[in-house]
Amino acid sequence: MPDIDRTADIRVTAAQATVTAEIPLAGHASEQWRELFGSQVSLDRHQLHAEVEDREDRTWVIVWLPSASPDFNPEPVLDAARALISQANGMEQESQSAAAQIEAAVRVWWARQQR
Repeated sequence: MPDIDRTADIRVTAAQATVTAEIPLAGHASEQWRELFGSQVSLDRHQLHAEVEDREDRTWVIVWLPSASPDFNPEPVLDAARALISQANGMEQESQSAAAQIEAAVRVWWARQQR
């Protein structure tokens, strides 16, 4: 479960109509985590425009921000991205916990079969 890598630098790129913020995660996210994050973005009521990209060095969360309005405050959008990172972490942890419980039950069943 990756979290924001606070020791790495964020990448910010300005273009005509958008600013792209690339948030570095610590290491690589699993495929399941990337899917969970993507599904959370799809359900996001704030219309967050973000995606996950797994690169050679690490996984990045890429957030697109409008740059047309000089009074636009990007912090709520970036906070929403951070919240979705936490949600994906929690969902992956729950999934792993459920899988561990099922695995343990299967092993108990198998041990009974071997008697």
